[in-house]
Amino acid sequence: MSSHHTKTSQRLLILTGVLALGVSVVACARPSSTPIGPGASTGGASAQPSSSTPSQGTGDFGTLKGVCQAGPGTGGSGRGINGKTIHVGVLSDAGAAAAPGLGLEFFEAATAFAKWCNAAGGINGRHIVIDKRDAKLFEGAAQVIQACQKDFMLVGGGNALDAPDVKQRLRCKLGQIPAYTVSPEATSAGLQVSPAASVPTTYDVGSMRLLAEAYPDTKQGLAIAGSSVASLAPQGLRAQEGWQKLGYRVATLQPRPLQIDNYRPWLEQMKQAGAKADYEIVAQDPSPIFNGMGNVGFTPDWVLFGATFYSPKSVQAAQSVNYLPNSYVAFKNLPFELANKYPVVQQVKDIMAAGPGTGNLDNFTALAFNAWTLWAQSASACGTNLTQDCVLQKAASHQQWDAGGLFAPIDTNPKTFTPSDCIVVMRLTKDGWVYDQKVTQPNKALRT
Repeated sequence: MSSHHTKTSQRLLILTGVLALGVSVVACARPSSTPIGPGASTGGASAQPSSSTPSQGTGDFGTLKGVCQAGPGTGGSGRGINGKTIHVGVLSDAGAAAAPGLGLEFFEAATAFAKWCNAAGGINGRHIVIDKRDAKLFEGAAQVIQACQKDFMLVGGGNALDAPDVKQRLRCKLGQIPAYTVSPEATSAGLQVSPAASVPTTYDVGSMRLLAEAYPDTKQGLAIAGSSVASLAPQGLRAQEGWQKLGYRVATLQPRPLQIDNYRPWLEQMKQAGAKADYEIVAQDPSPIFNGMGNVGFTPDWVLFGATFYSPKSVQAAQSVNYLPNSYVAFKNLPFELANKYPVVQQVKDIMAAGPGTGNLDNFTALAFNAWTLWAQSASACGTNLTQDCVLQKAASHQQWDAGGLFAPIDTNPKTFTPSDCIVVMRLTKDGWVYDQKVTQPNKALRT
C-alpha cells in the first residue's frame, strides 16, 4: 500500500510454515515459503497486521485513498485511451466447454469495479470501459491479439492455460496487472506487475504443513491429484517436491486429464497406494469426488482443494453428498464470511451487489479486486501523464501492498517480490465455509 498503508485491526495473523504462499487476510505465519529446486534461497518475512480504520471518501477502498477520483480527463497516451474513456481488457475462461463458467468472476468483478470507480470520477475524469476477453481455456493467445488492437492494458483476469498468451502479449508490448498467473512462463514474464504471483523457486505448502500437523498420520501418505496438461503439470510436481522437502512421503502423484467422467479409477488408485490425505489441485466440482470416495471406500483424513473451490458451488455439493470428508482450502485474503468484522470485505460485497448483483463471491473475486485496486490507484497517481509505463512503474513501487487491508502486505516489485507468509485455512461444512482457527494456528487472535 506504500504511503497509504495504515494499520487496521481487520486481520487474522496466522502461523503458516514452510513453503506457504501466504494469503493476505489473515495471519502471519512461520516462514511459509520454503525453497524448492537447486540453488533456491530461503524466503519470506512475516507480514504485520494493521490496526486502525480510517474514514472513507468517495473513491477510497479500504485504507486506500483516492483509488478513483475526478479530474480533467486529459493528458497521457497509449492505445485504449479515447478521449474521456480508457478501454481495459479482462481475461477469463468463462466460455470453456471443459469447465463452464471458469473465471466468470473476473468479468463480474471488472463490471462492478468499473461501475464503482466511474461513479467516483473514474481515473482522473476518464471512465473505464471493460472489454471482456473470453479465452475459453485454449484461446488465450487469440484474445490477447484482440486486446493488443484496442486495450490500454489487461487487468484483473487470468487464463488457466496461460503459457501461449505470453509471446503474443510481449510481442505487442501489452502490459498487465493480472488477478493470477498459472504457468512458469506467464508468472515470470515481463511487462506486468502481479500482486498475487507465485515464485518458481518456492511453493505454497503452508496449508499442507498445517494440515499435516493437525492430522499427523497423513505425513506418510499424501495423494496429489495433478494434471497432465503441460502448463498445469508443474503444479503437481512442485507440490510433490514441497511435501517431500517437509520430510513427508507422497503416496501417489496422478497426472489427470482436463476432463474426467469417472473419478472412481483415480480414487481406487489412491486407496490402493495407501493414501491418507488427498490434495486436489485442478478439479472444478467436488461432488463427483466426494461421491466417488464414498463409493470406493476411500476415506482420507483430509482433502485440500485449490482456492477455486472456495465458492457457493462447493457448499451446495457438501449439502447434497452422502459422504463429506474433512475438506479445506487456503488463501491469502480475508474471507467473505468475516465481512461483519472487516469493513473492507463488506465494501467488496457492496460493490459487487451494486454492480452485476451477483452473490457468487469467491477467491477469484478477491484476486480481481487486488489487481483492480492496484491498477486504478497506480493509474490515478499518474495524473495527466497516464501511460502504460507509468502505471507499471507506480504499481511496482509498493513495499507494503495489501489492497486496502484485503490481503497481507507484499512487495509488488517483480524483482524483489516474495510471497507473503500469511495464510488462512477455511473448512467446508454443510452450513458453509468457516474459518478453521485450530488448523490455521494463528500467532495472534482475531481482533476487532
